[in-house]
Amino acid sequence: MILIDSNYSCALSKITFKSIVESLRREPTPALQHSEGSIAFVDGDSANIYSVVKSVYELRKSSKVVYMVTLLSKDKDCSSVIRHLSDYVVDKKITYDELDRLIRTMIATKPKILADNVFGDVWGDILKSSQKEYLVLKLLLDGHSQYQIAKMLNLSIKTISGYKVKAIKRHGARNFNELYMLKLNNNA
Repeated sequence: MILIDSNYSCALSKITFKSIVESLRREPTPALQHSEGSIAFVDGDSANIYSVVKSVYELRKSSKVVYMVTLLSKDKDCSSVIRHLSDYVVDKKITYDELDRLIRTMIATKPKILADNVFGDVWGDILKSSQKEYLVLKLLLDGHSQYQIAKMLNLSIKTISGYKVKAIKRHGARNFNELYMLKLNNNA
């Protein structure tokens, strides 16, 4: 069992997660006999949640065994995408014993699947950026104004603004300045 680094903010929680994964490594588990499995503990209150969810999604898409547990503050809710991709969504104040029991129950079953027979891989389409959205974001990050981009791509300013808002939300930022700083830090 491998612990996926999800940039969880609480250092004490990271120690707890490592402890549970280490105890699972020492015991033979039926879910992991076929292939190496991974587990991601995701901070549901984090602003960076979609990058972690996207990496879990990509691992599952490549047929890896990946379990995802999302921890939320009491009275908080998460998006339907995160709820769908998470094997469990639990309160952050869960006890060590309860979390350990939950993880043991979880790995005895198969992880969630990405697609179904009726709708296909709907969540992958939601997580993926459209090509135009990506192009608009790239041009914005290169310093072009919304007006300039609208003229270049022959789109309305309102459409460009919509792509910008979607990109900000998708990357977990609060505004364009924060998104710009995230991108700048990732490229550095």
